[in-house]
Amino acid sequence: MSAQTSIAEPEVGSPVAAAAQEDSSIAAATATTIVQAIVEAGEFASLPPPNVVVRDEGESSSELEDDYEQLHVEDFLDTSLHVKANVEALLRKLLLPQRVLLQDKVTYVLFFFNLLLCSYLLGYSPQRFYRLYTVEAGALLVVRFITYKWSLQHYYLLDWCYVSNALLVGWIYCFPRSVMLFKICFAHAMGPLLWSILAFRNSIVPHSLDKMTSHFMHWYPACVCWASRWHPTDEMAAHLKSNPAERKRWESAGVVDLVVLPLLPYLLWATFYYLKVFVVSSKKIQERGYATLFNFSTASRRSLFGAVVLRAPLKLRPLVYMAVHVLLTSLTMLANLIWFQSYWATTTFLVCILAASLWSGANYYEYLAKKGLQRRAGSILSSGTQQPSQSVTVDSKKRS
Repeated sequence: MSAQTSIAEPEVGSPVAAAAQEDSSIAAATATTIVQAIVEAGEFASLPPPNVVVRDEGESSSELEDDYEQLHVEDFLDTSLHVKANVEALLRKLLLPQRVLLQDKVTYVLFFFNLLLCSYLLGYSPQRFYRLYTVEAGALLVVRFITYKWSLQHYYLLDWCYVSNALLVGWIYCFPRSVMLFKICFAHAMGPLLWSILAFRNSIVPHSLDKMTSHFMHWYPACVCWASRWHPTDEMAAHLKSNPAERKRWESAGVVDLVVLPLLPYLLWATFYYLKVFVVSSKKIQERGYATLFNFSTASRRSLFGAVVLRAPLKLRPLVYMAVHVLLTSLTMLANLIWFQSYWATTTFLVCILAASLWSGANYYEYLAKKGLQRRAGSILSSGTQQPSQSVTVDSKKRS
């Protein structure tokens, strides 16, 4: 569809119209931010001008000049400017209000088709549900990486939910017969990932690709683990049938299986995350304004993390944040002792989390509807106050 395609504007005050207006109001600022991020990511400004020779200790000036001439810096800068112009032009087209509205409509339609497909697979062939998860996870992660990279939000991709999804994919395709790895994936999917939907109020908003991707990353792994636990994959089922010892391990699980062992990869991630975000890249994150989950979670004292972390001294807040993160993750894993043993308890828990997501989505649409009603009421009131003044002006002209 061409950029000039006209799309009928929805009625003022409707949730879709309000969402489109809200998205289009951010479009110009987003385009500028993304283009600036492209330049910063390339670090073009850090390159010296063509006539400047940078001397490292132990190297001669002639060697450096020869190496520098091979870089073709002028051509490289010209290419970067050309790429910048092309990206900016593409973003202007994609971020037009008509295009944003069209993307929201497509996302809305695909959501309900996907809902039907998921319901069919979970009911008819749950042992193969992981295939749908793999395809959708790959597509959504590629889109999220691109959008988050150029909107300065790519540090969100270091969060544990993405690592947990990677572990699940690793079990599915690299170690499909590992009972221990499945229990680790189950513990994280049914533990911190599902509880994060409540903590961060992940909502089901069918027209928003960003919100639906966030919900997917937290809820779908639990669906995969639920299906694999009570309806093992074909390969796992054959393995359990031929190995009674593994079958016995599959049917039972304790604190070591569902809490202690799952904490090991999590603690490795926590160590890496702390060093990367709060030590190695801390200065760069602040200077370039990169968004992180730490900043989002501690933006207000009303949030769970903010209520605790913001009470600590400024220098200790990163440590307190990670300590709270570890504590909450450990607590959510304790409930896995129930979820792993009871089909109905696990199913009920999944449905309750889904209901909470739907409720959050309903609150979001209610918020958009209120904004639309307020705009309509404001326009009616403003037009009502202008009419008397106009009539007075007309009367004065007649008298004169």
